[in-house]
Amino acid sequence: MMTEASPALSILERSLDRLGERVCLVGHDGPMPYWQGCRLHALTTHYGVHGHGGGADGGRLFGYDDPETPDAFDTIVILMPKARSELEMRMAWAAARLAAGGELWLVGAKREGIARGSRQFRERFPGAFRIDSARHCQLWCATLETPAAPFRVWDWLEPVTVVAPGADLELYSLPGLFSEGRLDEGTRQLLATVTEKPAEPVLDLACGNGVIAAWLRHQWPELAVTLADVHWQALNCARAFFEGAQGVTIVASDGLAGVTGRYASVFSNPPFHQGQKKNLDPINQWFRALPDFLQPGAELRLVANAFLPYQEPMIRSIGPVRSLSDDGRYRVYSARRNIHGKNVGN
Repeated sequence: MMTEASPALSILERSLDRLGERVCLVGHDGPMPYWQGCRLHALTTHYGVHGHGGGADGGRLFGYDDPETPDAFDTIVILMPKARSELEMRMAWAAARLAAGGELWLVGAKREGIARGSRQFRERFPGAFRIDSARHCQLWCATLETPAAPFRVWDWLEPVTVVAPGADLELYSLPGLFSEGRLDEGTRQLLATVTEKPAEPVLDLACGNGVIAAWLRHQWPELAVTLADVHWQALNCARAFFEGAQGVTIVASDGLAGVTGRYASVFSNPPFHQGQKKNLDPINQWFRALPDFLQPGAELRLVANAFLPYQEPMIRSIGPVRSLSDDGRYRVYSARRNIHGKNVGN
């Protein structure tokens, strides 16, 4: 993520005189800068960031297939992502959207892997050269010798076989997706606790590529399920798997902001970082908001790292909590909403 005070933004601002009129920052999740003379857009894969909008004569684009994306840009700035495969996808998208005579830039910090990224950039664009380096950051530039191929999202969808309890599921992955679309151990433990058909309707919150909902529908094909996630990659993978399916709804949602209705069962493996107190605030807010989306007597079934202090806030916000599984690394919780719709203590 690039913020106003970030070294990556600072090094970009040293070269503003090179920017064209139409500019896109690919992978920029920080505040929109104001650069005089630029019509600025920023592409994010985080739906919550997209919702904030902003910018001078421009705004946020959600993902690589946003219908509001202009046909071409004069300068496209690619920020270093974590995954090598996502950098490949960003470069392909940028090349396809670059105006004739335009420039592609790559910017990143040493800790973000710019040394590796610049090699990848030069492999893709052999004439690339470094514009600037400062504060452990590098800024690279390339032009296109020949027009690039059109960018199509489905070219980047990768089929993945997920070996889940009692079922092999043929799902999808996209560059930048958590766990590359494969089944993580926490979700495996969560699924292993589901031995009876959940009450409907079901909400799969922070659904990823849809593995929980896909497994539930494999067991009970007519189950009514809503999937929600904040990430563009997750939503596209889930939509690809469930294309044409009846009884399945997929929504873009930052937490619960895009979710509607009340549910009898909620399943989740919420993606929060390990052991950092500041990262517990979103899940605590989520627990406080969730009762408004639960029917009386509804169940939340959630898996988390065993050391995370989730039980008490779940009791306060939802109701009685049981531990269904605990291997020392992951713990599966079941919280039950009071039948009268009121919170109860232990």
